[in-house]
Order: sequence, then C-alpha cells, then structure tokens
Amino acid sequence: MSVKTEIQEIQDKLQPHALEYVKVIPIAQEPMHLWSSKLAGKPYWPKEKTYPCNKNAEPLVLLAQINFAEVPTLDGYPAQGILQFFIEDDDELYGLNCDISVDEAIEQADGYRIIYHKDVIKNETLLESGLPCAALDSDFPIANEYALQFELDKEFPSPTDYRFEQICGDVFEMDEAVGEYLYDNYESMGSKIGGYAHFTQEDPRGYEKPDEKWVLLFQLDSQDDEGVDVMWGDCGVANFFIEPSALQKMDFSRVWYNWDCS
Repeated sequence: MSVKTEIQEIQDKLQPHALEYVKVIPIAQEPMHLWSSKLAGKPYWPKEKTYPCNKNAEPLVLLAQINFAEVPTLDGYPAQGILQFFIEDDDELYGLNCDISVDEAIEQADGYRIIYHKDVIKNETLLESGLPCAALDSDFPIANEYALQFELDKEFPSPTDYRFEQICGDVFEMDEAVGEYLYDNYESMGSKIGGYAHFTQEDPRGYEKPDEKWVLLFQLDSQDDEGVDVMWGDCGVANFFIEPSALQKMDFSRVWYNWDCS
C-alpha cells in the first residue's frame, strides 16, 4: 500500500470522530473584573464560601478561571457560571502527587481543586479581595496574570490521544512517512476546553483507566509568544479529565489532573 493510500484510509477512519472544542487564547493584558476569565491572579471568590486549601491548611492558588458567559456554546459543557482550577504553587510538581494511585489522587484531590460557581456575583463588595495568588518570581507555570479569549473550533483524534490507536491502530507500527504526516497534521496542542488531549509523553488514560471514559475538561499548554509565558517544566502540558456522567451533572468533585513534559 502506498503512503498516500494509507493516509487516505486513516483520514476516512478519523472523519466520524471529529469533536468540537473551544480554543483558550491567553492575552497579555489584565482581565477586566474579578469574575472575568483569566490565567493566574486573584480569583473570583464569594465571601461566604470556604476557600480551597491542601491537607496542611495551606491555600491553593488560581491556575485558571473560565467564565462560561464569555465562552462559545460547547455541547455538554457549562453554558453559565465560573469554573476554577486551583493548584499548589510551592511544590515542584504543582500539586500533582505521583506517589499514590490515580484513584487515590482523584479522591483526595489534595494538591489541586476544581470549583464551579453556578451563579456569578458581580458585586465586588460581596467578593474576597485579599486572596493569595502565585508569586510572579516563583516557578509557577504562569508568569503573569492573563486575560482569556475563546474561539469555537473542530478537531480530529491526534496520535497522542489513546483513542487514536483504538480507531486507526498503533502509529508506531505505521510507515515512518505516514507517522510523520499524522503528527504534523493531526496535533492537538494548545490550550482548550474539550476536544482531544495532547501529551509530550503518553496518554495516562490508555494504561491507567482503559475501560473507563474520561474526557478532556480543560487543557493548559506551554506557550512563550505574544507576551504570554506559560511553561510546564520543559515545554509540557497540563490536562484535567472528567467522567461524562459527572460533566453532565456539572459535578466537578472528581477531576483527574495530570501534566507531563519532554
């Protein structure tokens, strides 16, 4: 079989598996309000709520905040409210615990927390103003506070997503030219809501939970351009996965956090 024919057959197999997703675009400017979408900085937080801490009672810091009123409609994901991703900022693994099982990490969610505010308060007198945020001179993955913009798009499975092998077979057993074409044209890099995940190493869902369906909730990729500096180790990427049944109920109490780098 020629390389061209093999590529065409793979494209035909991938075609039914296209997914819509939302591109998350960091902008080198300050967000307008405490409730605006952003990376890092001081989070939106109602005064009557208990702020997330780790097991040592140390406050977590904001990694990302998404106000879905600013996000294009994405089927299956929130249409309103604020979703926040908190992690530890004084840990070299940014709250990721590699010494326990994935199930334990998900249940404990000690070094990270995902918080959803269904109703958004737009009165700053009712919001906390003195909350912790990551020190800009630390090794936190995000160098500054950045506003976010969003765009709806569509993508196909990439060779780094474990579902690719289920659909098309092992890319490493294909002709080298075919593999190069697939990595060049079906990448899933970039920050996003939904869609297919990107990894610099290996998709942990493929070997940790191959019989379960965990979908991508949010991905924050490394970036160093347009005045934006986001860096996970050596040009890595962070992923947050959720079970579809939990996402349908807008239950973010069990989210799987992972990041890797090259």
